[in-house]
Amino acid sequence: MKEKLYKKEITLTIVFSVLLLLVGHSASIFVLFPGLQQGTLWGFPVQYIIPILLGWFGVAAVSLVMTIMCNKFDDEMEEYVSLLPPETETETQTEKIYE
Repeated sequence: MKEKLYKKEITLTIVFSVLLLLVGHSASIFVLFPGLQQGTLWGFPVQYIIPILLGWFGVAAVSLVMTIMCNKFDDEMEEYVSLLPPETETETQTEKIYE
């Protein structure tokens, strides 16, 4: 179970890091593909309004989803820790002696 939780934590970290990078740096798409710079959205040039919208609302949405997922992960971690047997003082002293 411990390994499963570690894998889940690493997966959450990588996925949300990539999502935040993609949404927060969406202006790079228009630099990489200049053909997308044609057109307007609500009267604004696409290469300006899309990065602004994704920068504000996209990052906020990804952060909200990340918060919800991380809170669920914290609950799973607390549940796992509560299932562990309590550590006694003699066990920690014995471990220190053998280290």
